[in-house]
Amino acid sequence: MGPLRNRRLVISHNPHSSRASEVQEQVFDRLDAAGYAYETIEVRQAHLNDNVARLAPLIKPGDIILSAAGDGSAHATAHAVMAANQPDVELGFLAYGNFNDLPNTFNTKATLRDPVAFLEAAKSQAVWPIDVYVNDEKQRSALLYATIGWTASAAGLFDAPHVRRSITHGGAGIVRSLCRTGLYYLRSRRGSQLPAFLYNDKQYVATDLLFANGPTLARLFKTGVRYYSQSSFLFRTLDVRKLVPNIPFLMSGLLGRITGEEVSAVLVTFPDPSRLQTQCDGEVFFVEHATKVEVRKSEQPLMVLGVRPLT
Repeated sequence: MGPLRNRRLVISHNPHSSRASEVQEQVFDRLDAAGYAYETIEVRQAHLNDNVARLAPLIKPGDIILSAAGDGSAHATAHAVMAANQPDVELGFLAYGNFNDLPNTFNTKATLRDPVAFLEAAKSQAVWPIDVYVNDEKQRSALLYATIGWTASAAGLFDAPHVRRSITHGGAGIVRSLCRTGLYYLRSRRGSQLPAFLYNDKQYVATDLLFANGPTLARLFKTGVRYYSQSSFLFRTLDVRKLVPNIPFLMSGLLGRITGEEVSAVLVTFPDPSRLQTQCDGEVFFVEHATKVEVRKSEQPLMVLGVRPLT
């Protein structure tokens, strides 16, 4: 008997996640066989604010919320937990999506898709997200990473209706996802430049702003550091328009650690009001008329259940 059995267990799932068809057998049936009582909540294909407004009132003090979906749905569930602001709530992640950054960060291979093994082994840890502000208005919190520019548009590819239908019906998995991303890169990289922006009083031209708060970014780029347990995060710009100059970055991301500045806050300004495609933990959205983007550490942690240690 695990120490979490005496609390209300809530499974958050999304019928349109790329591995949603596996959730009944691998999550619900396993919990039933192990004698766990649980309730369910459903993340819908809707705006984040709509999901949060519907889900947050359902969360009660002391709940264990277990997301069995993709990163985007897990991101919505995390925002619902933060909005509910109930005491002693803890959140865990199972891998039933495409890239599964959140489950892979906090789980071992043995607990990635097994709720019983996860609940028997998981321990609570404080995770300090990064908050994204545009024109002084908070847009999102991100547990692991935020990006602005081409990388966000590449992630948005997986929200296209025909791609979503494909991955929900057998086209999921990291290899297929990387192949789609590679083809998208060949088609889109040349026209992906961000509007000119200022950082530390210097003007830059790039395709991406990257803010890493965890050990990996989109399963591709390693930082090797669990910044979510620290007061800093990693920031860097990226220009993907030419492949050859980016080979050292790609190699360091895949085999070592990407470089950048370790900062506690970043302020980027756009002289011309700009429409920016943005991604936080796999959720893609647009911000309009952006003149100022600020990213900084959250003032409150989120309590996350994990199997991997903090270091």
